[in-house]
Amino acid sequence: MILEGISKLLVVLLIINLFLTSCKEKQKNSVENFTTKKIIEQNSALNTDFLVYSKKDQFPSDTIKHIMKGRLTLGHELSSFSPCGDTNEFWILAEDELYDLYFNLTKNKKPYTPIFVRIEVIDKGKSEDGFAADYKGTYEVKTIVEARSISDIDCD
Repeated sequence: MILEGISKLLVVLLIINLFLTSCKEKQKNSVENFTTKKIIEQNSALNTDFLVYSKKDQFPSDTIKHIMKGRLTLGHELSSFSPCGDTNEFWILAEDELYDLYFNLTKNKKPYTPIFVRIEVIDKGKSEDGFAADYKGTYEVKTIVEARSISDIDCD
């Protein structure tokens, strides 16, 4: 008789446990679905063209363009721009046209030879990861105004 009462109590506790576990799984799935939905909504509103270079979306406005002149150096794992009159180096995001110009101008020179450029850029801010994180900031090249071999008087 005592065993029968304990068996009934265990069955009731097992049913309650299964019910509570089921509710917890439904709540967990609901939270996961809500979180995933929010992330998708947020990401769809972001410009994700440059997420390779930054995990955080702290880029300034994509509408302000600046024409800058300075030294450009490209190569394996390198895409560096040093503006005239500035000691900082910036990571460059550019189309193939700039790479083609660079490699044509430096084809008979030592690797990583800088060239002089005047470029229209958009300041994309500081990147948080990748090679670009080692630089002061990131510039996206919109227009190549001038590209040529560098001379001693270019930044004077």
